[in-house]
Amino acid sequence: MALAEAGGESWIRAGDPADQHQLLLTACATAGFTPRVRHDAVDWYAVAALVAHGFGICLVPRLAPVPERCPVVRVPLRGEPFPVRRFLAAVRRGSERQPPIARGLAALRAAAGEREAKGV
Repeated sequence: MALAEAGGESWIRAGDPADQHQLLLTACATAGFTPRVRHDAVDWYAVAALVAHGFGICLVPRLAPVPERCPVVRVPLRGEPFPVRRFLAAVRRGSERQPPIARGLAALRAAAGEREAKGV
């Protein structure tokens, strides 16, 4: 489903207001609409309950938990624009060469490279 197809829906603003709300606004604006936000919830289980009871739809990160028995469906977004998040690894100056930190940074770079190669 393309994000623009959901423009007429009622929305649930979810997750951490510091980043999720901005992601929702930016993604929807890029898709050509402003979301009609009807409810707010920070906890992903509360979001799933609101969706299950027909109060709206929500952008949910892939890793966000959804209760197994909750009657909701994740619908992957397709096409452009596709909402994304950018991650930043911050370490103290010079510490990036310490073996545990270097291995952690290498693992993050490898995971990011794999996701980019898959187009995710």
